[in-house]
Amino acid sequence: MVKLSIRGRVLLLLLASVLITLMAVGGLAFYALYTTKTTMMAQGDAMGQLLAESLGGKVEGEAKENLREMTRIKAQHLSRELLMLKKDVTYMADAMHTILTSPEQYRPRKLPETRQEADILSETVYIHYSPDLQSRGINEALQREIDLAGNFAEVLEPLSKYYRGYRTSMYAGSREGYFICLDIVPSEQGRASIYPSPELRQNFIDTFDPRERFWYKQGEQTNKPIFSDIYRGAEGKLDVTCAMPYYDADGFAGVVGISYSVEDLYRTFLSDAIKQKGISFVLDCHGRVVFSSEDEGILAARLDGFDIREQSAAEPDIAAAARRMVAAESDVVSVNMNGKTYYLAFAPLEGTIWSFGTMIEAQNVMTPVEQVKDAVLQKMSDLQVVAQSIFDRFIWRSALLLIPLALLLFYISGLMAGRLTRPILQLVEGVKEIAAGNFDRKLHISTGDEIEKLAVSVNSMSEDLKLYTENLAQVAAEKERSRTELEVAAQIQQDMLPSTFPPFPERQEFSIYALMQPARDVGGDFYDFYIVQDNYLVVTIADVSGKGIPAALFMAKCQSVLKSYIVGEKCPENLGAILERANKDICQNNEAAMFVTVLVGVLDLRNGHFTYAHCGHCPPLLQHEGRYEFLPLPKSYVLGLWERPYVQKSMDLTPGDMIFLYTDGVSEAMDVDGNLFTEPRIRDTLNNLSAERQPEKLLPQMLAAIRQYAGGEEQSDDITMVGLRYDGQSEK
Repeated sequence: MVKLSIRGRVLLLLLASVLITLMAVGGLAFYALYTTKTTMMAQGDAMGQLLAESLGGKVEGEAKENLREMTRIKAQHLSRELLMLKKDVTYMADAMHTILTSPEQYRPRKLPETRQEADILSETVYIHYSPDLQSRGINEALQREIDLAGNFAEVLEPLSKYYRGYRTSMYAGSREGYFICLDIVPSEQGRASIYPSPELRQNFIDTFDPRERFWYKQGEQTNKPIFSDIYRGAEGKLDVTCAMPYYDADGFAGVVGISYSVEDLYRTFLSDAIKQKGISFVLDCHGRVVFSSEDEGILAARLDGFDIREQSAAEPDIAAAARRMVAAESDVVSVNMNGKTYYLAFAPLEGTIWSFGTMIEAQNVMTPVEQVKDAVLQKMSDLQVVAQSIFDRFIWRSALLLIPLALLLFYISGLMAGRLTRPILQLVEGVKEIAAGNFDRKLHISTGDEIEKLAVSVNSMSEDLKLYTENLAQVAAEKERSRTELEVAAQIQQDMLPSTFPPFPERQEFSIYALMQPARDVGGDFYDFYIVQDNYLVVTIADVSGKGIPAALFMAKCQSVLKSYIVGEKCPENLGAILERANKDICQNNEAAMFVTVLVGVLDLRNGHFTYAHCGHCPPLLQHEGRYEFLPLPKSYVLGLWERPYVQKSMDLTPGDMIFLYTDGVSEAMDVDGNLFTEPRIRDTLNNLSAERQPEKLLPQMLAAIRQYAGGEEQSDDITMVGLRYDGQSEK
């Protein structure tokens, strides 16, 4: 047995010590690298899932809420547009009634006749005689009626300005078979022919009878504006009509209407419904599509009475949503159609029996989130591959170097572990802050590898999210600014009206009170009262066409003009002449064709003599001996459109008599079923309140009665009332 020397034993001990140290260091290094790799992979997976879940939930919720708000705003806009269309048709019916029942106020007017004109251009008012009328012949009485009805052109020509750019027809079809019409045919080459071809012109002349049209038969059965079902018009296009009857002295005389092509209805009201790709449509009370952005499929407009509610077998989600839309509900739901998932938002159109719906594909909302998620997971997968490669290379090099690099390897192992895990931890902390809403957080990682690229991607994502939230905040700020401007405009408008009551506490001859509730922040009604020449109390109430800021500006002009002419008149009771001069001033430069209905009264405080005149306004009521009755009003015209004479009337008031003035926002207040309050109900309500002798208490009670009748229905027009009680001269 060979015995080792001290040198050999020391060497063996040293070798054993080095070997044990190397094994321990190698084992520790291997364990440290393995733990680092496992931790990095777990942290990467957690970070990807956290980012995807946070962004997915937030984006989906915001997308639904934005879709709901956008649909609500668009439904309100479309409701207002359809209401204005109904008002235009009502105005046309009233005009035809006035023309036919007041022949002494109009001169005969001849219109171009379809059989005598080789061609008729767009925006030309013409007349057509049905084949039946041609065969029967036109007697002298009917010819006078037709010549009188020719004045309807003065109504259609200014009204057509608001419909330029859209294929529209505005007309009146008589029960006698004649047809007065103005067609608008948009064209870039000027005024185009209303006939698409010579064949269609001849067919129209030979066969067209307004009494046989769908809109005529439907309008004949009602007494208010209604929208027809979709039908195929004379030009072969899908049309929809808003129509109502008009009357002469003998009763029903015909039907007036405005026809739109379905394509132009969509272009007018819905083409900007959503900025991203989607589907927009309107559903009637029978579950049929009135007009839509789709040309085919279940949501396309059709003529065959297709009821979406009955399609439960083919499209159960769409059928269920259609039933809720017909029931006038509002919601945002997820539906499947043609194998795809959509978000559907719907809301009822106020004042109609229609409902508006907007759909966007769910994939369009969630695709960006899924792309970010896939990108993050792919980056983490690439990072794991890189980490595994680094780990394998390190093991092989360690095996080659072993003893010479044992201590250095241990140090490098710890350094590499720290270097690998530190950027990952920074990524995790940064993503948590970004997910919490701190979009200004930036990751400053300069590793030069995939970790740095991932950090750049996360920084870019946070910038995009910050820009998105700033845009949302900007939109909210714009809405707040608009609301503030409307509040300021409303306050300015209120400041222009008398608001101190009693306004003349030193005068004992009368008591007066006024009340106004605008339908919007800024209304179109106004009232005014003031004393001139120390002996005359002037009272004015008016209703300007339209609503909002334009109506308020026109209101201010009309109020100023009327007051200036009355104050400057030597005899304030000469109201007819005053209104003629004021109307001439208001008509000038009125290119917007706005108008105002007015009732002006002048009370002589010395003897109770009351002179009044009106310009197309609602009739006032007089309480005498305990009962309210309407004061007689002659026929008159609104201010701002035509220069016409105005007639004044007068009467003597006795002490205790009270006069009640109001605008059509009172008589046309609607309940939840669309029924109007009406002028007879105003009289009956006032008579029920006749025991109240103080105007400042009577008007709030009248307003409460109107609110109770409406039953929570949103106010559609300004409500303005003025109460004036004459008390006579006080004893001295």
